[in-house]
Amino acid sequence: MYSKIFFGFTAVQAAIASSIGDHRHTTAVCQDYTIPVTVTSDNFPFVLPKFDTNLDVADFTTQLGRRDVAESFIPFGAPVTETANYRISGTFCTPKNKVAGHESTVFLASHGLGFDRRYWDASFDPKHYSFKDYVISKGYSIFFYDRLGTGSSQKVSGYTNQANIQVAILAELASAIRLGRLTGSMGKPTAIVLVGHSFGSFISNALISAQPTVADAVILTGISYAGGTPGVVASAFQPRIAASQSPHKWRHLDNGYVTWVDVFANINTFFKKALYDPAVAVFTEERKQPFAYSELVSLSLLNLDAGNFTGPALVLNGEYDFIACGGYCPGVLEPAARGVFRNSKSFLAYTQPGTGHGLNFHRNATGGYSVMTDFLRSNGL
Repeated sequence: MYSKIFFGFTAVQAAIASSIGDHRHTTAVCQDYTIPVTVTSDNFPFVLPKFDTNLDVADFTTQLGRRDVAESFIPFGAPVTETANYRISGTFCTPKNKVAGHESTVFLASHGLGFDRRYWDASFDPKHYSFKDYVISKGYSIFFYDRLGTGSSQKVSGYTNQANIQVAILAELASAIRLGRLTGSMGKPTAIVLVGHSFGSFISNALISAQPTVADAVILTGISYAGGTPGVVASAFQPRIAASQSPHKWRHLDNGYVTWVDVFANINTFFKKALYDPAVAVFTEERKQPFAYSELVSLSLLNLDAGNFTGPALVLNGEYDFIACGGYCPGVLEPAARGVFRNSKSFLAYTQPGTGHGLNFHRNATGGYSVMTDFLRSNGL
């Protein structure tokens, strides 16, 4: 069953707009939501000249990758506290067949740059790649959404969209889920698990740092605490202005929105040779989403110290994650991650064998999913 709901936080405005069949959801009851949120965040104004052409983007990438970038390259001004209204699109799914009461534990899933919520629910061979399908099969519920600027969520200027806004939006979604406002007929959950990939992990980490009780557990994938700087990511992506790359799809976006240059940059960043199906790489390339360059650059301004979080924390990276670990994560991931979550009652840093940065799109994706759900169950969730 699948329905669409338009939801407002300030009043009981939920109304079923339509109900459509979807063979992908035979094991789950799913609802789409359109969610107006009002958030206040400390935003950093973009103070450099805006991009006119891809020559400007290329130079920006070069400057971001300089070894003296902290002193030589200052794209933002002093922070300004701002309040704004946004419209976010998301989906809640809960299993039709209940498993030991796990359905009341809800994953709140945030995707990374270059994707939308479909990262968590790939239609390509979903038995092997869909995270949503996997957690549903284990009895859990999940809310996954298009971050601001992607998918069906509202588009704002690429010079405005940045990490602090995304953190504030995630906080609003977590609060609404806790109150049972985005969980259909299930009502209030017993637990919320923040799960993120790459940029989505950074904003989930930043939220748990600012609000340690917002979630009961956190699972972060494709995240770097030692080496994966915005400059490294940008050098791998070699971004181009999205509207110039694909005018028929993205001409409505300003030049602050970029995409990686081609499928080979995609493979270089997210995949590891012989460990993925090339057809999957083409699938992700055809569905890639623009991202605001300001989102990437503003990552370095987030506070990731989660010393006040005491719940279970799992940090999971692919063995061959190019942008998070310089291409090889063993020996790099755990020390820094353990320091971030030093007071977690149950901490695990795990390197998933045979996997690159795009964990959900390698042949052993479900092996990583199993580590996540096993970790939760070992902690009573």
